[in-house]
Amino acid sequence: MTFNEKLTRLRKTSGMSQEELAEKVSVSQQAISKWELGDAIPDTDKVIALSNIFNVTIDYLLKDELENPTATVIMCEKPDKNIFASKLLQFFSTFFYAIGMIVSWIIWLNEYGNNGYYPINYPRPAIGLMSIFVGILIQSIGIACYYVAKKLHKSKLKYKHLFINVALWTFIPIAAIYNFCGGDAMLAPYPYRDLYYTLLGWLCYFISIGIEAIIMLIIYKKRKTKLEKENK
Repeated sequence: MTFNEKLTRLRKTSGMSQEELAEKVSVSQQAISKWELGDAIPDTDKVIALSNIFNVTIDYLLKDELENPTATVIMCEKPDKNIFASKLLQFFSTFFYAIGMIVSWIIWLNEYGNNGYYPINYPRPAIGLMSIFVGILIQSIGIACYYVAKKLHKSKLKYKHLFINVALWTFIPIAAIYNFCGGDAMLAPYPYRDLYYTLLGWLCYFISIGIEAIIMLIIYKKRKTKLEKENK
């Protein structure tokens, strides 16, 4: 069995995608693809990194006559569990971001109401602060899930997944700032009042996440380019 065949088998056995393996070895996904196709051979330091990731010897990776993967499969059972737990926690991170935002809205609507009525015992800014605090508190669970997932698998979220998380997490702060700057001194967790004000608020939000997306994409592209240069 050749090196590229062993690498493909080890990666699939451990449940990793080419992108996830590339992050662990600090190379581009294209480099992993070339290695698995047999179009290129990794440098010595990358071979060492691969042997550590899959818990196999360098001899096993490089010597075609060594074809016993039995020990390798057993040793890869633990990473499998870590990968599954990591992906599950990544899902829950997004889930808690969304739930925090929804709960914040529910608290605001319950206390303030769509018709502009609010209880005398609760000053309007206090209602806004309470809804925002509870929402962000729930979202902080999502942040904790993300960092635990990252520690378990030592991998980063894909661009699209990371963008969704950032978009959900920044909605409440953007809405609160927008409403506060609207002259009503309100810290509501979403744009409210008349239709024009609400539509303008959503427009500001989409412009904000558009800017966030561009910044994140630039950072992602620079990181990808750096990995490709290091692999040359």
